[in-house]
Amino acid sequence: MSRSKAFRRLNALASGAVALSLFSLSFGTAAVRAAPVPEPASVNLVGSLQSEATAAACSDWDPGCAGSQFSPQGNNVFLFNSAAMPAGEWAYKVALGSWAENYGANFQHDGPDITLSLSDERSVRFYYDHKTHYIADNVRNTIYTVPGSFNQAVGCSENWQPECLATLMSDVDGDGVFTAEVYDLPAGTYNFKIATNEAWSNPNFGQNGGADDIAFNVAGPGTVTFSFNTATNVPGVSVQSSLPSPDNNVEWEGLRHDSRDTLYRTPGGAVEAGSTVTIRLRTFHNDVTAVGLRIFDVNLGGDRVVTMAPAATDVACYQDGLENKRCDFWAATVSEADPNNLWYRFIVSDGSDTDYYGDNTAALDGGVGAASDDPIDFSYALMFYAPGFSAPSWARTAVMYQIFPDRFRNADPSNDPQTGDVRYDDPVVALDWGTLPEAIAATTPTRRRTAPGASTMTRLRGVRRKKGRVGATTSAATYRA
Repeated sequence: MSRSKAFRRLNALASGAVALSLFSLSFGTAAVRAAPVPEPASVNLVGSLQSEATAAACSDWDPGCAGSQFSPQGNNVFLFNSAAMPAGEWAYKVALGSWAENYGANFQHDGPDITLSLSDERSVRFYYDHKTHYIADNVRNTIYTVPGSFNQAVGCSENWQPECLATLMSDVDGDGVFTAEVYDLPAGTYNFKIATNEAWSNPNFGQNGGADDIAFNVAGPGTVTFSFNTATNVPGVSVQSSLPSPDNNVEWEGLRHDSRDTLYRTPGGAVEAGSTVTIRLRTFHNDVTAVGLRIFDVNLGGDRVVTMAPAATDVACYQDGLENKRCDFWAATVSEADPNNLWYRFIVSDGSDTDYYGDNTAALDGGVGAASDDPIDFSYALMFYAPGFSAPSWARTAVMYQIFPDRFRNADPSNDPQTGDVRYDDPVVALDWGTLPEAIAATTPTRRRTAPGASTMTRLRGVRRKKGRVGATTSAATYRA
C-alpha cells in the first residue's frame, strides 16, 4: 500500500469517521477450498479380491499396488471401479499406500476386514471418504449424494449432479443419519435434494421427504452440513459461518501491532510529557471479545491494564495476503503529565481463550510483534520526555568517540577471562592483548559460536588513562559500546 493511502487510512481511523458502509463485505465466486484434512498421497483397495478386482494387475493384500489405486472425486472422496469379479465371498479394506494406515469394518484404523458377498459375476464400485474414513460399495450400501445448485462450487462439472461424489454422504456411527459437509461455500441462496445411487432415476428426497427442493442461505463463506435421516427420509441442512466469530479461539493471523507504523501508534516515537498517544491493535472482524493494554510504569514501578475499545470495525486489514479478510481496530489513549518511560503489550480474549501480543525481539526495538499463548514480557517502549528538551549547546561542537573498552586498553590483566570460561553458550578463548580482531586478521580464530574466539575484558580506568592520547578538542564525549 502506498504511503499516501496509509496516511488517508490513518486519518480515517484517528477521526473515527470511517464509514462502515464503504467497507461492506463482498465475496467472490471462487471454488470452495478443499476439506480441512490433507489429501492422502494414495488410496488403495486391498483384500482377497484384489487380483480379481484389478484384472490381475495386483496381487492380493498388496497396499502399494498402483493398479488398485482409487481416483479422487473432490472434497477428499475417492472411487475405485473394479473389473468384473466372480461370485463368491470376499474380504477387503482400504489402505493409504501401505499398511501403516488402513481402515476396515466400522471405519476403524486397523479394523477388521469388510466382507463382500457376490451372488454372480459383476463389477463393483468402492467408495472412500478420507474426511470420515467412511467406506462403502454399491453392493452392500445405498449411496447417498446431495445434488443441488451449489454443486459446481464444490468441483462438480455441473449443478444438480447426483453422480458427483464430492457430496458423498457418510454414516460412520451407524445411526441411520447420513451427513456430508462442504467448506467455505460462497455467500448466496442455494437449493438441494438427496439422491440415491447416483441417478435421478432412483428415489430422491426433498423438503420433508417430498419432491420440493430445499432452500438454504449462506450469508458469508461457510461450512454447510447436509443430513439425511433414513428412518424418516427427511433431509436437513445447517450452515456455520467460516468467518471469525466469538468461539473461544483467538485467531493469531488477525493480530497485529507495529510500533513504527502510525496506523498502530499515533504519534510515533518519543513524545513530550503531556501528549496523548493513541495505541491500536488489529484483530479479525468479530473474532475477539476483549482487548486490554498492559502498561508497566517505570516511575511507579508497577503495571496497569487499560481497556481498549473498537475504533473501527469491519474494515480492510491493510496487510498483504489479507485482502479477502475484514478486520477490527481496537484503540486506547495514553498520556503522562511528567517525563516517564512506559512498556506496553496486549492481552487479547475471545471468551474463555486469552492470548497475548508483544514485541518479538530480545532487543525490544519495536516494529511488528508476535502472539503467544502465555504472557511473555517482551513489551514495546514508549517514552514521554521533558517538555522543551533540547540538546545541550556543547554537544553541537563535541567530537564523539565510540570505543570498545576491551580493545582500547587493558587496565587490569588480573581479571582477564581465561580460555574455557563460561560466557553464555559461547565459551571464551583467551588471546594476546595485541591480537588483531578476526575481521582484520584471517588467522585469528573466529568468535562465532562454531569456533569461539577472543574475549578480553577491562575496566573503565584503562579508558580514562588512555583517553588523553586521543587529542584535545573543544569538547569531548565518550560513548562506551
